[in-house]
Order: sequence, then C-alpha cells, then structure tokens
Amino acid sequence: MNIKKTGLATLLVFAVLTSMAVPAAAQSRAELADREVVVDDETESVYLEVTNSSGDALNYTVYGLADGLSTEVDSGTISSADANDTVRQTFAVNATEYDSYRVVVTEDPSDTDEESADDIVVGATVNQAGGGGIFGAGASGLFSTQNILIGGVVAVGAYALGLLDPVKEALEG
Repeated sequence: MNIKKTGLATLLVFAVLTSMAVPAAAQSRAELADREVVVDDETESVYLEVTNSSGDALNYTVYGLADGLSTEVDSGTISSADANDTVRQTFAVNATEYDSYRVVVTEDPSDTDEESADDIVVGATVNQAGGGGIFGAGASGLFSTQNILIGGVVAVGAYALGLLDPVKEALEG
C-alpha cells in the first residue's frame, strides 16, 4: 500500500511540475518594447531604431490598428551588435486603412541567452511640404512667389521714395 501512495504522490508531483513548466516555456519571449505611433495622411513611414543590441537579433512585429482591431503587417529580426551602432528598419504606412501602428520588440525565444538593447526607438517620418531649396514651389524656397512679391513691393517703394532711380543712375554713371 505504501508503494501505491508513493507512486501516486510521485505522479502528482510530476504532474504539478510539468503543468508549471509549460506556461513558463510559452512565456519565454521577453518583451523589450511595445510602442504605438499614430499616423495620418502626412505620415510617410514608421520606423524602428535599435542601438547596441546584445546577443542574437531581436524579433519585431508590426501591427496596423484600426477601429480597435489589430492586424499583423510585418515581422522580422533586427540587430545592431556592433558597439555604438544604430540600425533602422522602416515600414510603409497605409493611413487610409490604419489609424496607428504598434511595434513590439521581443528577444529570441529559440535560444537560451537573453537579448537586450541600449535603446529602442519607434517613430514616424512625415512628408515634407513644398519643394524647398532655392527654387521651391509655393511658400517655400528663396525664390518663392511670396518672396518675389515682397521684393517687388520693396523695389516699387524705394523708387517712389526716390531711393532707387535706375534711369538717373544710368545717365550719371
């Protein structure tokens, strides 16, 4: 009878230990970052930057969020194992389909070591308005319509005040 009790107790201990070990193994994906970025029509892309990751590559998953629903749109690995190195991964944005994007970074659960990173940044890149530069379109650039009009008004004002008289200067000079 003691053999049955000992066997039953051993089986019970084994069952308890096994049931506790399975959830621990399933939760071995330590989450290093979970960040959300709101997007709109001006948003060009969402990016993930990792600085000084240790161990193996980090896993990332990108979700598009709309109306309370989450859809996986991209996943992969990212690593910046070199000292003082930052690696950037960029993801295209569909602002008509998603209101925001969520980026989750986890360590690799398939190995026994622990991965980490000095810094993990998630952000958005927005479209630049106008052409910019010297010959920009609209209200940007040195020779924009607005700047040309301002220059014309200043030249006419200077002529009216007698400060600028090109005909007089040409005859004298």
